[in-house]
Amino acid sequence: SDLLERLTLPTNIAGMAEVEVKQEPPAKKVKIEAGSDLKNAEALLLSECKKHPQWIAPQDQTSMAPPKDYAEHTLDGNKALENLDKGMLGQAVQNLLKRSRLVIVNHPKGGRFLRYVSEEVAQQQVERFGGLTTNELLVYQKIEEAKTKGLFHRDLKSRTGITNPNTIRTIIEKLMKRKLIKDFTSVHTGKKKMYILAELEPSAELTGGNWYTQGELDMDLVETSSKLALHFFKSRGRKGGSISEVRDFIKAKGVITCDLTVEEVLQLVETLLYDSKIERLITDDKQIPAEERTFRLLNPPSVSLDHYSTIPSAVCPDALAGFPVQPADCPYFEYWLGL
Repeated sequence: SDLLERLTLPTNIAGMAEVEVKQEPPAKKVKIEAGSDLKNAEALLLSECKKHPQWIAPQDQTSMAPPKDYAEHTLDGNKALENLDKGMLGQAVQNLLKRSRLVIVNHPKGGRFLRYVSEEVAQQQVERFGGLTTNELLVYQKIEEAKTKGLFHRDLKSRTGITNPNTIRTIIEKLMKRKLIKDFTSVHTGKKKMYILAELEPSAELTGGNWYTQGELDMDLVETSSKLALHFFKSRGRKGGSISEVRDFIKAKGVITCDLTVEEVLQLVETLLYDSKIERLITDDKQIPAEERTFRLLNPPSVSLDHYSTIPSAVCPDALAGFPVQPADCPYFEYWLGL
């Protein structure tokens, strides 16, 4: 669009678009004529954005048609704005973005749109983000876009285009001091720090969930939880129980302080399964919800089979060369009998 070629929109905070805007009385109609002052242009733009967000084409695809519901709600196509001087309209957008009365949000079908923000909410955002530079807001925005996955220092460098690592480091320190972001470590990357919004928690995939503390496996928690789970199955005998029942049992004991998730309890129970301490009640239970999968105590064999693995013909690779197995031909029998 012609307007976009003249308008350089500042970096904005995407998260501000997620703020719920309180319902306000319908906006009063604002009349304006060409040549009117900037203040009136801002008032008119706010009025139109409150009625319906104004769509903006990407700067590299200015000929892109707006989504159907934005056909008459664009900065270039809105009839209420058509008499405004384009330079004045651009300046009005800049001013309102700076005061947080408008925010820029990515549209799922392409392009972006200007969304109205009430004066009350805008004031809250100004108090929170006031004084941050464009680069600082950009770093915050990229961390926000990563949501619970977080970003490394090198990710911020590539995604923001800020090539000086010292600049990134200084910005991170400032945002952490303002308590806008925080750092954490992933169980997959050792002690390398990642960054996330202060009000979010990293995904369990990165932190390892309750089993990990500061990136280190909590062996005491694992062992205690495992003993509790095994105690549950011993108390139920051959009747067994579900993952949900195991979880409730562990929680009721009050021995551990954290609240294990269904998936974490399933991991715990499957460890007992692999150790041949329990067995599945339903062999093929992959289609059953995790919390409903059932297990029971596995009865130990009445006769020890440990001696089987010491018989040469049972483990000797040469025994696989022919069938049936001929112990008399085993070259290791003489050695074995001489032990």
